[in-house]
Amino acid sequence: MVIDLGAKGVVEVQLTSSGEKWGRGPRRDIHSSNKARVDSPAWHLVEALATLVSPDGNDPAIEGFAAKARPLSPAEKKMIADAAQRLSEAEAKKAMGVEHWIHDVSWQEALEMLMSRPTVNIEGLVGGYTGPGGKTILPGKAVAKLDFRLVPDMKADEALAALKAHLAKRGFGDIEVHMSGGYDPNSTPSDAPLIRTQQVVYRRGGIDPVMLPRSAGSWPGYVFTGEPLHLAAGHFGLGHGSGAHAPDEYYVIESSNPKVQGMDGAVRSYVDYLYALGSMS
Repeated sequence: MVIDLGAKGVVEVQLTSSGEKWGRGPRRDIHSSNKARVDSPAWHLVEALATLVSPDGNDPAIEGFAAKARPLSPAEKKMIADAAQRLSEAEAKKAMGVEHWIHDVSWQEALEMLMSRPTVNIEGLVGGYTGPGGKTILPGKAVAKLDFRLVPDMKADEALAALKAHLAKRGFGDIEVHMSGGYDPNSTPSDAPLIRTQQVVYRRGGIDPVMLPRSAGSWPGYVFTGEPLHLAAGHFGLGHGSGAHAPDEYYVIESSNPKVQGMDGAVRSYVDYLYALGSMS
């Protein structure tokens, strides 16, 4: 069981390259033989995407994007080092179906990167014909869906502005940028009553939780931790699930394992949590 003291923020955007907006290339799909004399909006988009990251695709290269990213504190590094001793690297790799971390870093370094690095990720690419067999066209439009993960003290609106300025500066100002969603990161102190209560309730259930500075995923906890409330926020609950955002994502409803709670145990854990929190207040 892991207690996360916050989460990264996120920005989701759609980039659209079209011959109509660009003023070059076709306004509609045309025969691919014309590539000998006509510009390609799809290649235009690929070139734009390549400027957003380092050549290996791992480091954000958008000017000003990560300027405010807060590095890990010594206390956070110590927290991650402790967690690396307790969490299984082999199980993490198996769950994701990967064999290597970026640059083949150590398990502890991989966890530090997961907690502290802003990211630029391609969620999906669509353009032209993608069905079975071939269809020799030069597409008039191509679309990329991206997400950016943000660490404290980055802001979603500033990340979006940095992206637009970057594209314009590099000659890709014609590419349409549509932000479909996003919000700032959030963070809660480890000594907040909310967090200390979580530890108490987990330990009552025989669980010694691992604590980490933040989740590498995102949820809008900034609504509580940011202006004007400045409240603590965090996730809690017993039970088991996995495969987030995958077709086989699951949550255990009824458990046959006495060490794993099902839905009824998860609900009961919230009752225990609220009572414990009320007692601590």
